Amino acid sequence: MGKIALQMEAIQMKIVFDSFGKISSEMSQEDCLRHASEILLPLYKVCEGFSGRVIPETMKQLAQEISERVRNKLGVQNYVLVYNDIRKNLKAKRDKRKHEEKRMAVTDPMRNAKRKLRIAEKHRANKKRKMMTMKMGRWTHSKSK
Repeated sequence: MGKIALQMEAIQMKIVFDSFGKISSEMSQEDCLRHASEILLPLYKVCEGFSGRVIPETMKQLAQEISERVRNKLGVQNYVLVYNDIRKNLKAKRDKRKHEEKRMAVTDPMRNAKRKLRIAEKHRANKKRKMMTMKMGRWTHSKSK
């Protein structure tokens, strides 16, 4: 369910987070501790901004609220253990990916150059799309006056 929350739109994310809140309130503390990492991983990613996309502020607040409910259910000490474990695992993944990119840049410079060109092209396309939406917004705003 956590993957669904991070891959879909805000409404599906809200449904999943609400479900997490209801499920965790119905569980015993032991069951909640057993499933805490699956529940807290998407909440952590949304709260800390590691979801890989723009999240509405209301979803961040909801994730924080559900995270606090889970913390109250688990107890502060258990919550901190699980939360730090999630943080450590995600940091290790990021560090490994960065290390692989650096190694690839040294071992295969042509592939790295192509990768950088692809990333730059994607950034240009996103910037162009953003500029067009801003222009369209101004155009429709000025036309309505």
